[in-house]
Amino acid sequence: MNNLHRVSLAQPPNIRIVAHRGKTATIASENTIEAFKKAIEIGVPQIEFDVRMSQDGYLIIYHDRAIDNIKVGDLQYHQLQAIARSKGFEIPLFEDILKLCRDRIALDIELKEEGYEERVVALTAKYLNYADFVVKSFNDASVRKIKDLDPQIEVGLLLGKVTGKFPLVSILAQFFPEYRILKTGANFVAPHYRLLKLGFLWRMKLLDIAVYVWTVNDERRLFKLIRNKYIAAIITDRPELALKILHSYRN
Repeated sequence: MNNLHRVSLAQPPNIRIVAHRGKTATIASENTIEAFKKAIEIGVPQIEFDVRMSQDGYLIIYHDRAIDNIKVGDLQYHQLQAIARSKGFEIPLFEDILKLCRDRIALDIELKEEGYEERVVALTAKYLNYADFVVKSFNDASVRKIKDLDPQIEVGLLLGKVTGKFPLVSILAQFFPEYRILKTGANFVAPHYRLLKLGFLWRMKLLDIAVYVWTVNDERRLFKLIRNKYIAAIITDRPELALKILHSYRN
């Protein structure tokens, strides 16, 4: 367990606030250089963002599976950038974000697809210290592969997405991820806040598994979860509000 998790679990007032896709109140775009710069400027301790790969092999920062109803993986980077610019924003490269954020802010890196885990490991090793980032995914295979490639990387299992032919089985696997944690070697889980039932936090504590909760935007819910000593981090679209609540709680 790295310093990000250890400090958060030991001292609940120091729970980590994570800007979801780098969102802040004053920047309209998400997953952009401008958004990340603003998050750094206002003192958010960590930003979360999404990694995908273009058709020509560029690792990019973009959330949605498609842009203009075209699959991201079917477009070359220059085509993606042209579409993005026509909409008023730019799609940054993964490596550019690592350069920007190095020694300035911690990172929560979400892999949206399988197949480029080796490159993610190589680039994070080039620019970051282990204590400055975590990697997570909804894809169990990606989590396991990252852990196999470099056991020192803190990897997380994202929870809250129902998949497969048997929805009930998938739902149960979100509420009760213990077997998946064992299988993937995950160091932490990132459940949607609606999964915090049925003793979820207590069960994760027994396993010594840190918990990142997403995506918490309601003020009352933020206040409640910030006070919970079993939560390591809260991912939110409203980091300024969350930081304000955290500051008030510390005082």
